[in-house]
Amino acid sequence: MLQTSFVRFWATGIFLTVFMCGGAQLQDVPGGMWKDSATGLTWTVKDNGSNVNWNQAGEYCSNLRLGGFSDWRLPGIDELEAVYDQKSTRLYKIKSPIELSDSCILSGTTNNSGEVWGFYFSYGGKSLARASGHGSAGRALCVRQ
Repeated sequence: MLQTSFVRFWATGIFLTVFMCGGAQLQDVPGGMWKDSATGLTWTVKDNGSNVNWNQAGEYCSNLRLGGFSDWRLPGIDELEAVYDQKSTRLYKIKSPIELSDSCILSGTTNNSGEVWGFYFSYGGKSLARASGHGSAGRALCVRQ
């Protein structure tokens, strides 16, 4: 069922041009989405492709129009942890068919001090960083209900 859903979305041939925050470049993003049967969440199959700060990551997801949907958002830290695949032999251990271009994915979760949780798919760990400034860059991977 999961593979069938992915193939159906992939076969539609939907392509979307998005503005990449943090730089004046345009990128074609394949219209791939994947629904995780364990959580019911739908994920983009690729991250945004370049490091951005937390505000830019949130803007990227909220501005994303993919597969006819406009309700994309940054995932919570627990949602990111749920797609970590410890048994994966890939460089970034995430459930297939999702492909990452970097280990650090920013979440939409903050603590009481305003620090942002990021998840590292190279080893399955969480880390806190300021919402902006040095050490706060990561990639955006978008999700929807």
